Amino acid sequence: MEYSIWTILWGILVYSIVIRGLEQKGIIPKYIRSQGPIHTIHTEKGRKLLEKLAAPTGLWRMWGNIGVIVASLMMVATFVLLISSAFMVIQNPAPTALSQPRNVLIIPGVNEFLPWKVALEIFLGLIIGLIVHEGGHGIMCRVEKIKVKTMGLALFTILPIGAFVEPNENSRKRASRTGQIRMFSGGVANNFLVAIVCFLLLFGPVSGGIVMEEGIAVGGILPGSPADQAGIIEGDRVVGMGKGEMVEEWEVKRGNSDEVLRTIMDREIGIISMSGDGPYKHRGSVIGYENNLLIEGVEVQTISELKELIGTKDVVLVQIGEEEAQLIPMGALVSLIEEGPWMEEDETQWPPIGHIVVTDINGVRVIDDEGLTDFLKESAPGMVVEIKYYEFLESENRWGKSEQKVQLGKHPNSQIGSGFLGVISSEGISGIEFDDIGIVEYPAETYLQILGGGDKGMANNEQVSFGSRMMIALQLPVLSATSANFSFNFAGFTADNTNFYSVGSSLEKMDWVVFKLANVLFWTGWINFNLGLFNCIPTAPLDGGHILRKYVEIVIQKISKKELPQIANFVCRGVSVIMVMCLVVAIFGPSIFSG
Repeated sequence: MEYSIWTILWGILVYSIVIRGLEQKGIIPKYIRSQGPIHTIHTEKGRKLLEKLAAPTGLWRMWGNIGVIVASLMMVATFVLLISSAFMVIQNPAPTALSQPRNVLIIPGVNEFLPWKVALEIFLGLIIGLIVHEGGHGIMCRVEKIKVKTMGLALFTILPIGAFVEPNENSRKRASRTGQIRMFSGGVANNFLVAIVCFLLLFGPVSGGIVMEEGIAVGGILPGSPADQAGIIEGDRVVGMGKGEMVEEWEVKRGNSDEVLRTIMDREIGIISMSGDGPYKHRGSVIGYENNLLIEGVEVQTISELKELIGTKDVVLVQIGEEEAQLIPMGALVSLIEEGPWMEEDETQWPPIGHIVVTDINGVRVIDDEGLTDFLKESAPGMVVEIKYYEFLESENRWGKSEQKVQLGKHPNSQIGSGFLGVISSEGISGIEFDDIGIVEYPAETYLQILGGGDKGMANNEQVSFGSRMMIALQLPVLSATSANFSFNFAGFTADNTNFYSVGSSLEKMDWVVFKLANVLFWTGWINFNLGLFNCIPTAPLDGGHILRKYVEIVIQKISKKELPQIANFVCRGVSVIMVMCLVVAIFGPSIFSG
């Protein structure tokens, strides 16, 4: 059942009122304190353990200094990130999956990006994150001679959202401001350290022992497609053919069974998508597999037949279903990028409206976007290419043929050494994406390479630094919502995708142990990084808010030579209000502003 954001907010308000009433009647124990829907459970147990752990004070103080640098940099980063995110939502408040109310909650099964299948790993990662975070505060308290009053757990209603160490306020105020900053930085520094260690282990020995299984990884099936009619389902692995080959019998491995299923596949061409900027104009629906496709009057069943019939002809007669046959240019549908190499050569193309079909480049026939991409991969910056293309002439209401010489530039991505033409391509042939199988492939190899597994000899895998790989890996659970190039999220090695992977021969019998270990490392690293990042937000009562206040007090003291708490309060409360407003806009803005 879906709930609106207003239903959730009203529920939180009613819950807070009820809790307030129970507090006033003395029903809730004194060791439980509440502020609206937020509860904290306090205990004095564990203080002796902190004394023992904090014994090597010199070592901890050195780590604390590193933590101050890390926390301070991340505090500035979260400040900039939240403000920019809020402005982006205001400018474009279109709701996304990430802004749905249920996806704000870090609850496996409720949050669509956190599946039940990895609930244990997520819970374990959260527990580890809370322990190392609050343990860091507690140890640094004792290192800085700050007494610990209580420790405990923080809850949002009944859901654990954090832990805390409550220092004795009088003891804390007697400590130096630098010492207090070290104490407040200790938790997030520990979280980031745990995240780095987890991803180092994951990218190294753990994922290094996982390899791809042969075959096509089936992530999804298009309704009505040949694969759908053949009984292939999500999670299958096609092992008896290669995509694009003309075969009738397919071999399929399903789940963890050793049995290989055999099915008959009758290929039938269909249309997955069609760009509105392309040359083919249709009246009715042409998406799907139920319409016949005729090229030059010949019915086509497969993509290979389609490309063979197009051949070297730039313009062909195309008829889809009952639609009127149309003579259209067949090539790569592109739009030009402002200030790109092609735009600089031919400024008459600005503003680009997407009505350009590239059919030939340096004498090489270009049939689709893949053909154009393949040519550019083999090119180099500075190379001059002659492009033959068709553009839509609005004044004449027809497609006219043109030619243009363009000197390729350097690619904006410095890691890509090939030439840059300066275009954005639509998928398929002239903006029509054809398919004759109906399988949506799961990017199993890409995800494994991101995690440091697979073929170590691949150039793309070697070029990615640890930091870049870690930043990409942190996006894997929400990748379908943040990148248009991916239709699937990666929540770990689960029953949905373990059919696509295997473990080296020495641990083949215990592959589930390796997969489970990889999941624990992935989610522990993911949660610790995000827990540390969240706590760096410069707003009370988060660590970032306390750190900001100490910095403000230090600056005021140096400038005025006096203690001016009213100014510190004004600055810190102002920043806190801005941060809270930005958080509300970033999380709830798309649902509120879009109606």
